[in-house]
Amino acid sequence: MANSISGLAGAAGTQQAELLETSRASQQGVQGVSQAAKGVGGIQVSDAADLSTLGSYVANVAKRASTQTSMRADLVSSLKARIAAGTYQPDPNAVAARVATALKS
Repeated sequence: MANSISGLAGAAGTQQAELLETSRASQQGVQGVSQAAKGVGGIQVSDAADLSTLGSYVANVAKRASTQTSMRADLVSSLKARIAAGTYQPDPNAVAARVATALKS
């Protein structure tokens, strides 16, 4: 969310979005299994879910993320310097607009 709020969503933002979408799909699948299992002829059936696909995806994304360096190190160091010097003054209206946009999506 921080990347999309600040407008810096690049490769890392795409990976985060993919991970979030995969997580949501897995949660929906687990909920579907749970609802279907409860409705089988009035007999309680134990719930089960296969999370190996999600686990593999998370492991792959973590591996890729650990091998990448920060693409925006120059921006981060610049902002840190401005904050330390007391010269960083973001527009509160722009910040609020970005937060509102991020919350809508």
